[in-house]
Amino acid sequence: MGGDVPILTLVKAKEIAERPSLSPPQQQLETTLTMLCSFLSVDDFISFLASQPFNEFARKEDPWVVFELGLYQDHTKTLQLIPSKASLMLLDSSHTGAFENHVWEGDANEAMGRAVKHWIAVVLAAGQ
Repeated sequence: MGGDVPILTLVKAKEIAERPSLSPPQQQLETTLTMLCSFLSVDDFISFLASQPFNEFARKEDPWVVFELGLYQDHTKTLQLIPSKASLMLLDSSHTGAFENHVWEGDANEAMGRAVKHWIAVVLAAGQ
């Protein structure tokens, strides 16, 4: 297609707890995630979060890593993604009003897809 423009970006932002032992494939994924990754659709993003490699790398008993999820067309529009074994948490530090109490928590599924799409709609509408 060639003309497809990504919708979302994801990058490893910081570690918030002791770093777990990582296998070589997990280290490779981490290297990839330290660069700006992009997704053509919210569904692609959710599929990535549901993937075995991401879950084995990021979803430990206690949260240890924070990712920055952003809009491709405006990198100032971001959420923090904090994975744990129990759930995925989206934190809206910009307080856009997209999520109740500025937090969404759940799993990589249709509900998360709807939440991310709603956040995108809110921040795009606010930017106009």
